[in-house]
Amino acid sequence: MKTDSVNLRVAATLVVVRDASSGPEVLLLRRADKGDHNSGAWVFPGGLIDSADHRSHEVCIGLDDVQASARLGVEAGGLDYYVAAIRECFEEAGLLFAVDEGGQVVNLHRKFGERLSALRGRLNSGDYEFIDFCRDFALGLSADRLFYIGHWLTPKGRAKRFDTRFFLAILPDGQSSMHDDFETVEQVWLTPLMALSAENTRRLMAPTRAMIEQIGTFANTSALLNWARSPRQVTCVLPRLATTFAGLNPVLPNHPAWAEVGRLDPEGRGDAWCEIRLGVPVRLSHGVFRLSVGRSGSHSYLIDIGNNEWAVIDPGPQDEGHLDAVIAVAPGPIRWIFLTDGDAEQVESAAQLQARTGAQVRGPQQNNEAVPGITLRALPGPTANSISYLLVQEKMLFVGAQTVPREWLAEQHIEWLAPRRGFLVTAPPHKETR
Repeated sequence: MKTDSVNLRVAATLVVVRDASSGPEVLLLRRADKGDHNSGAWVFPGGLIDSADHRSHEVCIGLDDVQASARLGVEAGGLDYYVAAIRECFEEAGLLFAVDEGGQVVNLHRKFGERLSALRGRLNSGDYEFIDFCRDFALGLSADRLFYIGHWLTPKGRAKRFDTRFFLAILPDGQSSMHDDFETVEQVWLTPLMALSAENTRRLMAPTRAMIEQIGTFANTSALLNWARSPRQVTCVLPRLATTFAGLNPVLPNHPAWAEVGRLDPEGRGDAWCEIRLGVPVRLSHGVFRLSVGRSGSHSYLIDIGNNEWAVIDPGPQDEGHLDAVIAVAPGPIRWIFLTDGDAEQVESAAQLQARTGAQVRGPQQNNEAVPGITLRALPGPTANSISYLLVQEKMLFVGAQTVPREWLAEQHIEWLAPRRGFLVTAPPHKETR
């Protein structure tokens, strides 16, 4: 995924899980209030990559920088993320993924471990460097016990933006978590089911919720670990800020409005809506408006055909006031009405709109000869007795209620699909044939 790396803060997060009688549980910490959108959120332990984290490569075991970088898809410095995840988890949650001089997992419940835990505050304040801590106590960082499972970018428009890698690890034997009362002020272990339930009123950020959903599909940590170890491609996720009736919210790539939000608001202002608003015109481009009507949210589109004259595609069901709204939205006179199919309500609405505006009607049952000067090109089908209309300069296809095969879209060099209901979607890229 191409993205603007300016002002992105590179970070690492560790998703720690343990087995419980009710199934796997995940550790969540509540962030201290620092006046940003993360304040008070329940998150996994993690934080920014430190400029000194690369110095700890020498004490990492089971993984070198070449291997780590290959797993994360970076040229170099991949091991920094593993070090940062281990360091931050110890500072914030008191869990240390490390072995002692004898190669045994560090037991923090014993005297040696208690000495290590007593130094968390110095590490957190920066008074004591992590590499010196590891050298002084002959510790080996267990990078091989961390498994890369996620990559998220903060949406454009946020004051602070992060480029965060997520790792999974199983709670080490002989250790118990404890928040630091500085960066984090509370902690809890929850099953994914409980964490995602309506009864859990703790605020979860979108990446945290997504990781928990992923973990929740496994019956125990053994199955989870087998999945985490398996080779697979980790996809970078870039949410987009959008407006809803409840306020500003991140929209994930699987949301129906994700592509449209990116088209209408590439800078991340957050003023594009990800919910259909009935009767409110949406400007999809300089010369395209969408107007939704009725309980079904059926759309009518208005297209600029030049000289401040307009065309309407699918004037809509006969809901009271809809044609008035269509006429009011058009910046100029409506000269053409185009129908994508022979739906009886659409045909009747077209007749009524024609009577009020004098516009000419074209559609599957009408003459569909080329209209001089109009950049809308009629494409028969792909469904029988239906027509799609291609706005050439936008590479946008208006398809009405048709379901359009991906192969057909690719053949037509179409970039955007405008359906009768729902949001704009991107069409599959055209593949050249040889």
